[in-house]
Amino acid sequence: MSGVDVVPSPSGPSGTGAEGHGDCDTCLSPDDDFPTELSALSLVELQVLHSRVVCQLEHEYLVNPDGPHPVTQDRHEELVAALEARRDATPGA
Repeated sequence: MSGVDVVPSPSGPSGTGAEGHGDCDTCLSPDDDFPTELSALSLVELQVLHSRVVCQLEHEYLVNPDGPHPVTQDRHEELVAALEARRDATPGA
């Protein structure tokens, strides 16, 4: 996602959180940077980001009895809202 501003995660630098799993390149852990403005992303970039967050969300549900990390949940909600807004803004959708 080149050229897109990202905000560092409040969890700290990438790869240090217990909830993350550094061996998975398809997931976006709470420690990984996240774009500050989703509207700056293309639809494909937004869909890929959503897929990576869903991968992380599923992983966290499987390994953590307390449920997913709050950062992952917030990111997922933000992405779903952005995808729905784009769908609603598309004529004939």
